[in-house]
Amino acid sequence: MSEPTTPKPTIADRLLKRPLLLILLASLLLHIIVGIGLGSWKIFTLLTEEETEIEVVTPPEAIQPKQREYQLKTMRSQRSTATAMPIPITIDQPSELNLPTIDVPKPSTKQSAIQARGSAGDIGGSLGGGSGNSAGFSTLFGNTSPLAGALEGTFIDFKQDRYRESPPSEGWLDAGKGFLRNYRLNEFRKYFSAPQKLYATHFYIPLMNADQAPRAYGVENLVQPSQWIAVYQGKFRSAQGGTYRFVGTADDILIVGVNARTVLSGGFTESNPSRWAPNDKPEFSGPPVSEYLPKLTTGDWFELPPGEASDLTVVIGEIPGGEFGCYLFIEKKGDDYETASDGRPILPVFKLKNFSQSDRDTILSDGYPKRLDGEVFGFY
Repeated sequence: MSEPTTPKPTIADRLLKRPLLLILLASLLLHIIVGIGLGSWKIFTLLTEEETEIEVVTPPEAIQPKQREYQLKTMRSQRSTATAMPIPITIDQPSELNLPTIDVPKPSTKQSAIQARGSAGDIGGSLGGGSGNSAGFSTLFGNTSPLAGALEGTFIDFKQDRYRESPPSEGWLDAGKGFLRNYRLNEFRKYFSAPQKLYATHFYIPLMNADQAPRAYGVENLVQPSQWIAVYQGKFRSAQGGTYRFVGTADDILIVGVNARTVLSGGFTESNPSRWAPNDKPEFSGPPVSEYLPKLTTGDWFELPPGEASDLTVVIGEIPGGEFGCYLFIEKKGDDYETASDGRPILPVFKLKNFSQSDRDTILSDGYPKRLDGEVFGFY
């Protein structure tokens, strides 16, 4: 008779005999169940959470460090010249207060105002030179607002870079060579230029202190009156057409370009950075305003088709400082002109629009024979 078979122990029996292992397995199972539950809840909340709208605020435009420094300097300059507001006085019994008589001086326009001609009614708008119905106001270097037919003037200082931080390594004679090759203003992009533009219709500017130019452009507190030029560019035309040449002189610089080609360089030859030279030696004297004013230079002939617009550039400037003045005339081939006592043909002053009475008074004040009834070359 065989012995009874002992039943094989089950897994549960084995685990009961090892309580420590049973505890570990139960703990592991519990962590798994809890982890699955928490993970499912997290996923559920993420899927059902409402989307939050976020408003993005556009950041302000950044100001470059050099521009910011220039703006701060300008603000300090404006604050330093601003008039302080008076402190109000409060009293209980006004009748008992004895105030001394105070003499209030009238503001002087000789030092800070832009030299202008015309009446106060001509003044309008701001110095920004905006367009529209505002006529701006007139200076001897042009109007502060655009005028029909005028050339736009840009003032450039060769003693400062564009950020007014350090003097450039090159001056007018070097920079002017590049400009006169193509007549593009971006040749002067590394130099300081005045934000204010002026709009000129003639270039008969009487001899004056050279600081009048930066004052007219509103930068008299930023620019010393030497090593500066003003470049005027735009269009001109002749209604009748013909062959013309410019005649003029300046102390120091007067350069005229037609369709990006130099046709005249008057004034002091040492201030001329181009190779242009007149065909004839200057013979006749200009207005009797200074013993140092060079004689009149006669330019090259050029053609103007009837009514057709051509590019015109006029460059004026002062290099060493002191005094400045320029005088620009125009001559038409085939026209007969009266002559002055020295044999000089009496030419018309070049103009882009008819002269105002103030213009006429200024131009005629030097007593130099000239014509004011010449052709109008403004392009309208």
